Amino acid sequence: MKFNELTEEQIEKAKNIYVNKELAWDDRMKALMELFGKSERTVRKWCSEKLNFKEKVDVVSEQYELAKQKQLNKEQNKFIITWAQNDTPVHNGLLKNIKAYAEFLNADIHVIAGRYKNPTSVFTDRDFDTWDDAVLPYLDANRHNLHKYLAIMSDIKIQPTATNPMSGLQGMSGINSCVFGAPKVQMEMIPVLEGNKPKMMLTTGAVTKMNYTDSKSGKKGEFHHTYGFAIVEIKDKDTFYVRQVTADDKTGDFTDLCYSVKSGDVEKIDTIEAIILGDLHYGSHDHNVLSVTHDFMNKLTPNHVILHDVFDGDSISHHQMKDPFIQYGKEINGTNDLKRELDMMMDGLKDFEKYNNVVVVRSNHDDFLDRWLKNEDWKKQPTPKNSRLYMQLSDILLGQYAENPHAVKGVIPALINEKYPKYKTLGRNDSYRVKNWELGQHGDIGSNGSRGSLQQYRNLNTKIVIGHYHSPGRKDGALAVGTSTKLRVGYNNGPSSWLQSHVIIHKDGKAQHINFVKDSEGMMGFTTFEY
Repeated sequence: MKFNELTEEQIEKAKNIYVNKELAWDDRMKALMELFGKSERTVRKWCSEKLNFKEKVDVVSEQYELAKQKQLNKEQNKFIITWAQNDTPVHNGLLKNIKAYAEFLNADIHVIAGRYKNPTSVFTDRDFDTWDDAVLPYLDANRHNLHKYLAIMSDIKIQPTATNPMSGLQGMSGINSCVFGAPKVQMEMIPVLEGNKPKMMLTTGAVTKMNYTDSKSGKKGEFHHTYGFAIVEIKDKDTFYVRQVTADDKTGDFTDLCYSVKSGDVEKIDTIEAIILGDLHYGSHDHNVLSVTHDFMNKLTPNHVILHDVFDGDSISHHQMKDPFIQYGKEINGTNDLKRELDMMMDGLKDFEKYNNVVVVRSNHDDFLDRWLKNEDWKKQPTPKNSRLYMQLSDILLGQYAENPHAVKGVIPALINEKYPKYKTLGRNDSYRVKNWELGQHGDIGSNGSRGSLQQYRNLNTKIVIGHYHSPGRKDGALAVGTSTKLRVGYNNGPSSWLQSHVIIHKDGKAQHINFVKDSEGMMGFTTFEY
């Protein structure tokens, strides 16, 4: 191809590639070389000398300058925080609902100013950024300390196409938890030393419509674009609560805890579709967390209750079986009594009898018992108190292998179904779906038998909620609950990211975390308002 043979269409396409800062310079050159069929040297000469292409210079608009000076209303104790892209229409239904909910809660609204260079956007032909007039009263590009342990990082620009928006930002806020503006909804816990407040990082979701380039990263950004916001509640000088809310793509309607917001109207609800509790580990469980949880479930009745790691296995843990000092301590304290531990689990499960569709997910701590039966010799146990029970439980396992060696659920599910026949106990490969969410996987086993991770489950072709990690997290459509145990149980030494946290799924199919924190008086809670 010769220079004088270029068509206007090819020149326009070349210009869009040349000024697209979303792409690395090498990627732009490669694309132009393919378009022109010429060497990089020729491409550079044509673009700079003959076509006189120049990269757009960022011009900071008056709107953005004002957003950088946004001040915090220190008299407020509730805040709704979302993200808006420049040169992009707002989702009117969602903004209307956010404003109605903010008025209902007496909350302050902050809209983090997102900036994204999209040369293919149909919404603007200006060389400087502007935002939809509807968000200007709330537009924020300043950093705020909402609380001595929480900051809004409105001054940090994150590319909306970033796969992991918070990557590399863990240390930006010091000891504070932090909220970042981004159109993806993600959340992660940062490990902290014992005695320090938990540290959480989360993103907000968007209040503006999708507006991405037609590149690979643009299409990925479009796929994960989520309408929503974060809500922060200040309880006292040492305590705050924070959670994420996602909205319906078409209407902008959403549900937060016990309130449904539709078309600008706020209504109280009394049921949810499902609750997935943080790992239980009866024996190491936190009584206060479970007390508040049952109070919550009495007021907001779930149609499905999903339980993970109901058995702890401390009495026969293979991690400690060969340590004579630990075994001596257990003998003195009576914590090596398997029957006592199983009875404690059964007593705890009784609290869920009044609910429909109680599901016990097959979990790795259930395997502790089967592993003990398979690998230990009852005649050589440190204590004889479990010997007869060893025989009884072995017979259960033998019966399962005789019936179908490829569909063995294990001893814990058998014991639960014997006492609670209405409860559904799952096998390792069983599925349980609610509102298109997969709830049947614990999270310890990943693809092809590998070690599980939230990132692996994020790559599945389904939305999913898992347990196992004791650290709540969210990677787009993959969520992990936290724990229902005490935050220190002996084996999570060093910095810990554990947090007591559940996930609820609303009738509209949207999921959100409920994170428990003790206030200054030692009371456990997850919200400041009456639910």
